[in-house]
Amino acid sequence: MKYTRSILKDVQGYVPGEQPKGGPIIKLNTNENPYPPSPKVLEALRAVGPDTLRKYPDPMSTAFREACAKRYGYPSADWIMAGNGGDELLALAVRSFVDPGQDVLASYPTYSLYEILCQLHGCQMRYVDLTDDFALPEEFYTTPAPLCLLTRPNAPSGVSASRAAVERLCKAFNGIVVIDEAYVDFADDHCLDFPERFENAIVMRTFSKSFSLASMRIGVAVARPEIIAEFLKTKDSYNMSVLSQAAALAALEDYPYMEASVAKVRTTRARLTDALTSMGFRIPPSQSNFLLAQWRGKPDARTIFESLRDRRILVRYFDARRLVDALRITVGTDEECDALLAALREIIIQ
Repeated sequence: MKYTRSILKDVQGYVPGEQPKGGPIIKLNTNENPYPPSPKVLEALRAVGPDTLRKYPDPMSTAFREACAKRYGYPSADWIMAGNGGDELLALAVRSFVDPGQDVLASYPTYSLYEILCQLHGCQMRYVDLTDDFALPEEFYTTPAPLCLLTRPNAPSGVSASRAAVERLCKAFNGIVVIDEAYVDFADDHCLDFPERFENAIVMRTFSKSFSLASMRIGVAVARPEIIAEFLKTKDSYNMSVLSQAAALAALEDYPYMEASVAKVRTTRARLTDALTSMGFRIPPSQSNFLLAQWRGKPDARTIFESLRDRRILVRYFDARRLVDALRITVGTDEECDALLAALREIIIQ
């Protein structure tokens, strides 16, 4: 129980049951999309009847994988792996391509779950620090390991490595490169074509962010069929429920709805960046649905985080190297962001 609570604090920034009390909470700490999923998703869920629910789901998520292959421009579902969220796919990558005792390469800072997955598997994270502007350093291209986990755009900075940098990595790295594109729908470009170009590339996507389906746990990996075959050896028999498969398929079929939702987030992201910058925060150029707001003034970032929490506004604070002077802020609705900015002005002025 203690370990579970520590994971929740590390991944979410709070433990359910410990949220501030006293009214509605503005939740800007776990990077959910502030807008609802496509109405077609709800229609698909309502259409799932009792006879379907009493049976096991398709263990291969065939219809969804075929739809992904068509959408992403791949010849067959053999290039696609469906998962119980992106986190399951990351865990499968660690289990499939790394032996206990070996290293997993990642930049620092990065998605905090990577280290937890390595601890559970008995392997070690080998971090290479990003530059001051959160770019990949030269050392990253020459550090050996059987597996590299590259978040693009990076979490928690929101900065996206260039396609040229990722191409260089895939060519230089003597192992599997996981390009974790959880937030890429909010970015200007993507690396979805890399598995076709590079034998060692895996591109992962999640439906938790841009498709507004975090609670449904839907993830996708795109890779060469021989790599997908390795995933299939280690996945759970029925890793996606019939409801998750129905929601995923309906969301993918209403792609324009997702794109419209993303466009709203990108517009608000630009406005929030300008407002925070004018208040004295340093904001690295974000290609995601969150901002890393770095703060060097008074009160310090932890105090600002706690003061926001007292006002029932949740953002993410990392008590970690290179991040102690920063808050990670999910881009919410315009109204939520206005409430955040008003609260920040009160806190900083005091």
